[in-house]
Formats: sequence, C-alpha cells, structure tokens
Amino acid sequence: MIAEEDNLTDTRKPKRFRLVVRSAEEAVRMIREKLGDSARVVSVRQTGGEGLKRFISSPKLEVIAEVPPVENSSNAESIEPSDDSEKIVSEVPQIEKSNNEGQALETAAKPLNPSQSPELTNDFPKDALQLLSRAGFDEVLISQIKSWPEVGDISNLSLADVLRKVTQCLSDRFKGTPQVPLGSKTALLGSPGSGKTTMLCKMLAHEVFIKKKLPMVLKLENGVPNPDDSLRIFCEVIGVTLYREESKIPTATLQSPLFIDIPGISLSDSAEWSKIKASLTSLGVSSRILVVNGAYDSKVLSKCVRIGGNLEATHLAITHFDELSNASKLWPIIFDSALSPYCISTGQNITGDFSSNVLNQMIAKSFPENLYTQSFSSYQRI
Repeated sequence: MIAEEDNLTDTRKPKRFRLVVRSAEEAVRMIREKLGDSARVVSVRQTGGEGLKRFISSPKLEVIAEVPPVENSSNAESIEPSDDSEKIVSEVPQIEKSNNEGQALETAAKPLNPSQSPELTNDFPKDALQLLSRAGFDEVLISQIKSWPEVGDISNLSLADVLRKVTQCLSDRFKGTPQVPLGSKTALLGSPGSGKTTMLCKMLAHEVFIKKKLPMVLKLENGVPNPDDSLRIFCEVIGVTLYREESKIPTATLQSPLFIDIPGISLSDSAEWSKIKASLTSLGVSSRILVVNGAYDSKVLSKCVRIGGNLEATHLAITHFDELSNASKLWPIIFDSALSPYCISTGQNITGDFSSNVLNQMIAKSFPENLYTQSFSSYQRI
C-alpha cells in the first residue's frame, strides 16, 4: 500500500481530488475550470439517500477526478466550491485498491474531453428516456411516459431532473388507481406458480397479528384437486379455522373475514375458470385478488390480467418481487388493469416480506442503480 506522503511527494503519479457537489453540471464545470480538460472522472457515487429519496430529494454526488502528473500539480490549492456546491474535500491520496474496486473504477473512468472518446459520443442516446431504455427501463412504459401530457418537454432536462419528474408522474398516476378496501369475503385467483397460496398465508398472518382479526379459510375445489397440507398446518399454528365445505362456514364479517383459496388452473383452461367464477358468484364473494408472479414475462402477465378481468377481479397482488432486477415492466400492468393494487411480497415461502405499500416498493425497484453515474457521464460528453 502506498502511503499518503508518497503520493503527495511523487510528482510522477496522477493526483486525485474529491468533490462533493449538488449536481453533475456543477461538478463538470468545476473540474473543467480548475483541473483542465486533461482531467478525467474516476468514479461517481451518490450520497445522502437510497431508493425513492434519491429521486425526490436533492441528492449529493461524490466525484473523484484524476489529473496527470506535473502539469496540474498546483491546481489543488486553487479549487474552491461555488455557492451551490457543498465543498471540495481535499486531494485524495492514491492507495492500493482491491481487484474488484480497481475494475469498477476503471470501468467508470471517462475522459472529460469528448474528443478523447469519440466512440462514446457517437452512440450516446439523444435524450434521457433513451438512456432509461438502455439502462433496462421497460419500453412499453417509456412509450406511455412520452404520451403523458403532464410530462411535457423534457428534451432539455438533465437525466437527474428527468428521473425526478418521471418519479413524480408515476406517483401521481399510481394515486389515481382504484383504492378499494377488501370486503368480508375475499378470493385469491392465480395460475399454478403464481404463489397465491403462499400469498394467502402471508395475508392471514397480517390479518391475525397486525389487524387483530379472526379470519377463516375455505379451500375450494370445484372438481379440481386442491391439497391443503401446508395451508392446514399454517392455519393451525396461527389459530385460523380451515373449512372444506361451504355449508359449514359461519357468517363472514369484516372482523372475521373469509378467505377463499382456489385450485391452480392453467391459463388456457377457460372452462375451469368459468366454473370458478360461477362458484365465487354463488358464494357472494365481492373481493377477488388476482395474484401474479412479478417475474413472469410481460405477455404472460397481460394474459393473467385479461383472465382476471373475466373473473371480475378487483385487486392486484404481486409475488416473487425479489426476483426482479427492475420492476418497471409492472407499471403498465398496474395502470392498465383497473385493479386496486393491494400488496407486494418477496420470497417463495411464508417467511418472506409482505408489504401493502405498493408505491414505495415499485419506485424503489424501478430505477437501475447506475443511473446517476450515467447521468454524470452524459454531461461529460456535451
């Protein structure tokens, strides 16, 4: 490891400077003015917030810039922060890095002078939404965003401002979706693999331990085998009564609601779905939660929503959320299904997380982690 004194006295080595600023524009301007066009960015890191906070609050960027030896050796003393920046902390001693860190810094390093990297300039996206697309943002959602009148003209906005505006629009539109409370009778609908029985267990635990209610469960078969081993054991553990015969069920109330678990039925078996719909109607089930596996392909999810519409579904629950690297493909499902977003769950067993705060979960997992680095890089290429 190279000590700090070695780096400061050896003029043959590049020198690094750390800037903590409020925006990428400010960082680029200061680096160009104080360190010159030969300086390059080594790394960019957002500080002061994660998830939703990084888009709605005012983030700070920690930027490490490197200048060649000798010719810029006196620049450190001349750098001063401007009024709207935080500060420039100091010259950073060059230290020995681990292999992973060194590789990350090398990947993130981009010259400030566009002529030094023409290949990046030539293929750089024309607008921020194109950059979102490259970063994995759902194409269907991007097309919808472009058509939203409240988005307006964003062609001249920085990527950080576009992200903030898109986040606000998504939040406003989410708040416009139906917000319907569950009734006294609720059925969970879903294909095999959607995780509806696991979701039911999580909901039952939520009803018992959080809402302090006394729920009941009906295991509906409709001529299709619907084993109850795992659900029965879970109900016994938390004190919930499981029924298999409709005639024996007490009257359901909001304090003692009835939850109905249906058998897993293939998406293509329209006849069985019709039987399920008839049974739910005869039982007077007013709340019907469509359970979808968030990791499924968008086309499969759309088909699930269509079947849910035929079954008069009222709510939407999303499972396997932890398997998604980016949840932006789910926004069109939420907006176009006309269903009330009920909950999101992670994990394939009952110990996984269950959250009724769908908006925060969706926002936190819709924007790739590297977007702020890409935002900074976009200013370098102007």
